[in-house]
Amino acid sequence: MKVATVLGTRPEIIRLSRVIERLDRLCQHVLIHTGQNFEAKLSDIFFDELAVRPPDHYLTAQGDTFGAQVAAILERSEKALAAERPDRLLVLGDTNSGLCVLVAKRLNIPVFHMEAGNRCFDDRVP
Repeated sequence: MKVATVLGTRPEIIRLSRVIERLDRLCQHVLIHTGQNFEAKLSDIFFDELAVRPPDHYLTAQGDTFGAQVAAILERSEKALAAERPDRLLVLGDTNSGLCVLVAKRLNIPVFHMEAGNRCFDDRVP
């Protein structure tokens, strides 16, 4: 199985660090960093400190506005996901990076949403 994991913020790097390590051992794993948080103190330092491997795709999806950033994430993640064709996409789901699920839907890639129902204790709730 080929799984792509999308992240882009400091909290996602922290929370997914052990998941990334595990997926790297268990399956063909593609790591995609949107670049939502692009400053070294919000990104690079956490990859280093948590010993997370470099991403396979770095989308550099910065923008001067919310709309510009979202557009860049959607456009660039579509290219990465179309090229990789993963069997599943893993997202946490509470950041702009999570918008990659829209692209996954269009490409018929099922999504693992790690935080589904997390706060209401009902995993049927997105």
